[in-house]
Amino acid sequence: MANGESGPIVDPALDKALSELLAQTEKEAVSPRLRELARRLEAALEDARHRQAGQGGGPR
Repeated sequence: MANGESGPIVDPALDKALSELLAQTEKEAVSPRLRELARRLEAALEDARHRQAGQGGGPR
């Protein structure tokens, strides 16, 4: 999932899956560790989106 110079591409399907995961962790009783990992994944993807946008690699 690398894109040469511009870094990782954030796949829309991955964004959708992450959104569903976060919504599910809010609805169900899951361990605090799993909830934290989901939040860290969300933050990492958001950082990747910002880096991609900052390098002219906006949405395709």
